[in-house]
Amino acid sequence: MTNRKIAAEALSLLLRQSLAGRYSLSLFDVRKTVTGGRAIINSISEYEKTTGERLSSRPEGFTVKSGSLSLIFYDDRIQSRERINWTLAHELGHVCLRHTSDGKREESEANRFAAAFLMPEDVLRFLDCFLGRELTPTEMTHYFPVSLTAAKRRRYSLPSDGTAPTPEGIELVRRLFEQPSLPLSDFSELL
Repeated sequence: MTNRKIAAEALSLLLRQSLAGRYSLSLFDVRKTVTGGRAIINSISEYEKTTGERLSSRPEGFTVKSGSLSLIFYDDRIQSRERINWTLAHELGHVCLRHTSDGKREESEANRFAAAFLMPEDVLRFLDCFLGRELTPTEMTHYFPVSLTAAKRRRYSLPSDGTAPTPEGIELVRRLFEQPSLPLSDFSELL
């Protein structure tokens, strides 16, 4: 799947969330509305308590399909909120991209989805234009709920040609930064 299609899926999910105001994204809010009720997020501890089954190995996250519903579980013993965010976004990628296996291609796509979901390109480019320079990966961690490593990978994986923003990306910027009157032409000129 192309990066554009993966980013479009991530934007589609983001636009279904309540994100008005300053940019802060908490996946624990997302679990209430994620994928139109197709997925539920819960901790591995809760899974073990509910099923009475102890997992022999404890992955950072995994997804179980039950009919049309996806159950996403994360290791709640992880101390890093940024790591939990990435794990959940990665698992959401598997759900939103309708993966049926965990091969190299699917894992790569889920990682690209997580990057696009947690650090949308149009939002990042808007911030770059607003500041008049590229945000450093360290600065990105103040705007996006990710680790420095994830921010570095995202920054250096984006094309430097300044691709045109999508209408969905512009709508996301409007919602995040409370700019309801920001016309499309103004945003395009910033790029």
